[in-house]
Amino acid sequence: MVQSLFDRHRMWLAIGIALTTAAALFGISQLRLEDDLRGLLQGSADDFAMVDRVAERFGTHDRDCIVRADAHEGDILAPAAISELRRVCDELRKLEGIDEVHSLLDVRRTGMLGGLLTAVPRGYDQEDDPEVLTAVRARLESNPLIAGTLLSSDATSTIIQLRLAADVAEPRQLPHVLPGIEAVLDRYATTGPLSFELTGMPALRLEAVRSLRRDILLFNSIGVAVAVVLSAVAARSWRATLLACLPPMVGALWATGLLALFGVPINMLTCIVPSLAMVVGTCDSIHFIEDMRRSTRRGVDPRTASASAVGRVGAACGITSLVTAVGFLSLSVARIEAVRTFGLVAAAGAVASFLAVTALTPLMASDRLWRGAHLGQSPRRIRRFACGLTAWSLRHAWPVATVGLLGTAALLWACGDIQADNRIIDALPRGGSAAQTLAGIDRDFGGTMGVDVLVAWPDDFSWNAPEVTAVIEQVHAVLQPETAVSSPLSLASITSTLSPRAVRQLRPERLERFLDLPSRSAVVRTRVRDDGSRQLEAVFERIDKGLAAIHDARPGWTIDLVGVPVVSARNIRQLINDLASSLALEVFVIGGILAVAFRSSLAGIVSMVPNLFPLAAVAAVLTAAGGSLDPASVIVFNVCLGLSVDDTVHVFAAIKRQQREGVELASAIRRGMVETGTPIILGGMVLAVGFAGVIASSVPSLSRFGLLASSAAVTATFAELVLLPATLIAASRLVNHLRNQPHRGSNQLLVGSEGDPDPQPAFGPCCRDNRHDIGQQPSLKQRPGDFHAAVGSTEPHGDDRTVRLG
Repeated sequence: MVQSLFDRHRMWLAIGIALTTAAALFGISQLRLEDDLRGLLQGSADDFAMVDRVAERFGTHDRDCIVRADAHEGDILAPAAISELRRVCDELRKLEGIDEVHSLLDVRRTGMLGGLLTAVPRGYDQEDDPEVLTAVRARLESNPLIAGTLLSSDATSTIIQLRLAADVAEPRQLPHVLPGIEAVLDRYATTGPLSFELTGMPALRLEAVRSLRRDILLFNSIGVAVAVVLSAVAARSWRATLLACLPPMVGALWATGLLALFGVPINMLTCIVPSLAMVVGTCDSIHFIEDMRRSTRRGVDPRTASASAVGRVGAACGITSLVTAVGFLSLSVARIEAVRTFGLVAAAGAVASFLAVTALTPLMASDRLWRGAHLGQSPRRIRRFACGLTAWSLRHAWPVATVGLLGTAALLWACGDIQADNRIIDALPRGGSAAQTLAGIDRDFGGTMGVDVLVAWPDDFSWNAPEVTAVIEQVHAVLQPETAVSSPLSLASITSTLSPRAVRQLRPERLERFLDLPSRSAVVRTRVRDDGSRQLEAVFERIDKGLAAIHDARPGWTIDLVGVPVVSARNIRQLINDLASSLALEVFVIGGILAVAFRSSLAGIVSMVPNLFPLAAVAAVLTAAGGSLDPASVIVFNVCLGLSVDDTVHVFAAIKRQQREGVELASAIRRGMVETGTPIILGGMVLAVGFAGVIASSVPSLSRFGLLASSAAVTATFAELVLLPATLIAASRLVNHLRNQPHRGSNQLLVGSEGDPDPQPAFGPCCRDNRHDIGQQPSLKQRPGDFHAAVGSTEPHGDDRTVRLG
């Protein structure tokens, strides 16, 4: 029936593939890169509502570039260094797209007559009187608007704050604006007494986008190379290599086009989707090719062989794609929006890859370009290795199953205290200039990431009322003891350096950085170090407690802690709960799918034991590497469980094909491994090497993702070849013992109904008893050498011929 449908709709299938590919190519042309780092931390639309309101009133930190200036010799307060700093600031003000340049040269002080003067006198550049220089230095180092915020404690460094215009701070404009700033800094750094480094959110975003473009090219290149090399190993002919590679590449193309269809931009997480679709599709393609090889070696024509492969392997691949999609969809319960979005598009990508491989592989294989001899031969060493591992596992079923179960439990217990954490620098390219400058400013100036405290007062107070100043000073008192927070700046910082007369002369419009009269609010601005969300969460909790005490004493006032780091710390805390919830949902749903597909609730339960082992191994690797959970590493656990169950489905399908009334389960497992051993190992190699390529990423969080995912692929392959057979046998013997049937064949673990002598599988033709199955094939009797080379020898055992391996 499958062959008849395939033959009748062959042309329409080809047209459908061509149209879908064309639509995917068009979608790819519409893709955009996302450079907003806070998008990786957002849980809901309300998370940044307060941050955006503060930005509208007082300006946003997202538009602030920070220039660090270091003196080559001496300190930054030397007249020659100040002169150089003044020239650089003047040059930067001339650049188009810069709204404001602020440095220590712009700070005001009260003069002897009560007027406002610059903290650095105009003639200071040519001053050579030691007493004057000492007096100015002392004044600058004691000014709260300068010390610790614009000037380092050792006076060897200072920072210049550049606020970009709103229109040029857009992602598409940054590549045109920031190079101009860098050119000015480079020109003065080569000849003058100062060196300059650029950082801040605009510079960090641009660096992240450039790195993302490099990584996308790197990942896709590695994915294609891995698919070609390992497909060549599996195919052992150039035609079969093309047959194994092209469908997964088309699947990756479709998966990328889906990103545009869903309106999802390319970011640090979604850039993995095409490579993921390619390696998953390659695994399915290998299963198709192995099945078609077995048919063509028996003399079946390629068109019949490809149609039969759709019937036998396609259904199993469909279930694996469903299971993989469920694994990704379980991420939809995560609080972080970027993780939820990744789960949706990755699930769609897995289904798209399956459709591409299932449709294109048989279509290509049925063409006259591919004949039986052109599909190559299966690598016997790999098959023998897989069968050998399974044979050892079956001989030691009880010890292996016990050690596997206890080892999984022990690893999960040891990793039970794993913590969630996130640092901005982990989402930036390792060794990038902006990232390195960020770390230096964190160390010398108390932080780079902006955090604000918004203070709003009732109608019966004016902005310069003593009560307003008193509350702001209380906020300062809460912030100052925290070592992870820089010196706060506010309206109170300005008034504390001025005489009463100068304060009375202040006009509100000159204080717009800290004061917003329409909303009767003021802001206390500070910066925090990128110490990680786990440490910062404790800092923010202490600050919140202090602010709550101030609020309780001031009815009608509102005092809120606001900032991207605040949102990040609070959302990352939910990662542990999200991971537990999504994994529990995934385990339940996948277990249900397997139980329904194989008509055995016990099979669904038992199969999860070896599939939980890779999760425990990944957690152990993460703990041993001193890592913590971040949005990228959380994804690995769901990817791991979804992918590890894929091979379980193929093994179960092969076992069902080999099971007959009176056939021992161990014999069916051995014969099933002859069919699936090679694809399992090659698929594990594809996944392990493909994900290992991500380790080469310059972004630490992506590199960690590659390490964990590669470890998951290796441990999942081990679990399928060793733990799964032993667990099936041990569970089957235990069930028979509990039923007081110690001499009964152990088929009941996988058979749907106990009274059915020839049960039909739940998911169709891939498990039917047909003459093309290993162990029931005339060709194997005609070619005993091949059979013995694959599985060893046979000897009678009751009514069944038990297969012995090794």
